Amino acid sequence: MGIPGAVRSGGPSPWSSLMSRIDGGNRSSSPKGPVRSGAERPDSAAQGARKDAGAKDLQNHRAVQPFQGRSDFEPDRRATPRAVAPQPAVSAQIANADAELALLSEFPDQADAQGGLASAMLHAHADEPASQARIVERLMQDGRLEALFGEVFREGNPYVEQPHRTAVVRALGTALARGAVTGEDLRAFTRGAYAHEWRQIGSELGSPSGAAPKKA
Repeated sequence: MGIPGAVRSGGPSPWSSLMSRIDGGNRSSSPKGPVRSGAERPDSAAQGARKDAGAKDLQNHRAVQPFQGRSDFEPDRRATPRAVAPQPAVSAQIANADAELALLSEFPDQADAQGGLASAMLHAHADEPASQARIVERLMQDGRLEALFGEVFREGNPYVEQPHRTAVVRALGTALARGAVTGEDLRAFTRGAYAHEWRQIGSELGSPSGAAPKKA
């Protein structure tokens, strides 16, 4: 890549042009008028040459100095805010939630028991919004949220008590506030296998005395 302002080969050099002007000032010619002193013409020519050389040096310096701004093709050099690491207490809550979710594997193919266990976890972590949001998020990622929470609100589930249902509603409100799930995700469940149960959940989520979502 060439240096901006450098002289390309094949064309006349600005220095040769400059030297030709200096040489032209030193060449004598037949005087047509009064003869000036011999020292006057070389001095004036040399002074003009120095001015020309100084102007070209300034142009070259401006051409090669590094660009200080930002073009549309360059990434923004401004510092971007770094992601804030979770606080130790929050990290511990998330780790505990992950460990407890592993217990669901002890009840394979038993959605009613798994739903009861998951709702009991949420009830136990009622004051830990990070744990609640993590449990909801993981169940959503695993594709089990619809069935397990549907089972929590299914009439006749022997593994569920009313406080567990309240814990599920509050946890969903917290997860919505923290962005772990979206309202569209939950509305889609009202058209699935547990449509009746999820409509009930939605009704309690929208009730003033229902969920009290926490973001902290």
